[in-house]
This record gives sequence, C-alpha cells and structure tokens, in this order.
Amino acid sequence: MNLLKARTGWDWILGGLTLFRKRPFFLTNLFFIYLISLILLSMIPFIGQILPILIAPVFTFLFMYVCFSIDIGRQITFRECFEVLDRTIIWRLVMVGGVYLIFGLFAVGLSFLVEGGNLFFLFVQSSPDKLPSPDLGGMFIALGLIFIVYIPFAMATWFAAPLIGWKKMGFGKALFYSFFTVVREYRPFVVYMFSWVFGFILLNLASGLLNILIGRSAAAFIAFILSVIISVWMYCSFYPTYRDIFGRPDSNL
Repeated sequence: MNLLKARTGWDWILGGLTLFRKRPFFLTNLFFIYLISLILLSMIPFIGQILPILIAPVFTFLFMYVCFSIDIGRQITFRECFEVLDRTIIWRLVMVGGVYLIFGLFAVGLSFLVEGGNLFFLFVQSSPDKLPSPDLGGMFIALGLIFIVYIPFAMATWFAAPLIGWKKMGFGKALFYSFFTVVREYRPFVVYMFSWVFGFILLNLASGLLNILIGRSAAAFIAFILSVIISVWMYCSFYPTYRDIFGRPDSNL
C-alpha cells in the first residue's frame, strides 16, 4: 500500500469527476436503478425498511466495479455488472450492510436516550414544528455523540466492500484492514471528507439563492438535477480512494 499526501484527497474527487465524464449516462442510469430498487424493496412488508440498508454495500461494490472497468477502458453492460458477484461475496457484503443497520439502530437508541428521540423524529418527519418536545441542546449533543461514533464505523466499512469483492477477504478481516488503512492514510481522507462537506454546503446555498431568483418550482428542479449529478460524482470518487492505496484490481476480474 502506498503512503499518500494530503492533497491526494482532492485528487480523488477530481478522479471521480473524470470517471463520470467518460460514461455519464451509464453511471446515472445505474444510480437510478439503485434508487428504484430501494423504493421497491421498501414496499416489502416487515423487512422492507431494513433491506435497502443491507444491500447498500452490494451497490457500492458494483459501482466501484463499473468505475474500475471505465478506468481501464473496458466497455461494460448492466448484465456484466452483476456477473462479478457470487453467493459468498453477496453474503459478506450483506453482513457489512448488517453493520450499517447496527449503527443505525445505535444512533436511534442514542437519540432517544439523550434527548427523547427528537433527532429521530426530525429526520423522519422533516418538520421541526411537529416534534413532541423540542430540545435543541439535547439534539446537538446527540448529534455530536453520533458523529463521534460514526467516525470509526465509517473507517471500518469504507474499504470493506472492495476488499471483499476484489481481495476475497472475509467479513472481519475486511473491516479490520479498512479501519487501519484509513488510520494510516488519514491525511487525504480529511481533505476528501471536508471537500465534500463544503461542496454540499455550497449546493444548499445555491439552492436557496435559486429559490429567490427563479422561484421555488424551477429552483427545486435544478437542485434535483444537481444533487443527482453530485451524488453520482461522489460514488465515482470512491474507486480512486481504493485504487491509489491498494492498486488497480486485476483486469481479468
């Protein structure tokens, strides 16, 4: 593994943009297929709320595999995307999704423990006026605690999907290697994360400005298009983080 400079975090973002520009429609269609799949899965009774969380790492690896194919100049179809998966890989990726689910349940439990669940209701209802007992101080404390716990969770799962898919690692070994790889390469990851946070803040500010200048409906449409483009771009940037640390995967995969 290569030890990288801090500015590499910005290079990862630009690398994602380069991949997106090579096959924008294919990548955007793949992203919409994922969103539609989430909607359909959520409609399944009883387990529909947890299935999207469990399959999230599967999509992450598929998206990275497509980006890898684009990176080496290989033309790929939607059918070929799924041929890279086998039962063992799928099961291990779903186990990583189980870690996502555990973190989500922990975050909800922490919200109820610290401030009565207002933070949870805010995300569900998206309306502060309907909160049962608003407590901004408690909500900020809960949010801070959740963020502190999220950092090691994100470190352990960041490379888990590609390590399982390309390195054929087991579930526990992939989490272990992912965590300590991010610890080792923390400098570019700090730049990478803060750049994306800053970018989404600018997107929100631009949406508010457009709302004033051209009206709510037109601004909402433009904001939707921009959010889709940036979301796909962000997914594309995941692959360079793996490639620059672990190297380009075997082209025969």
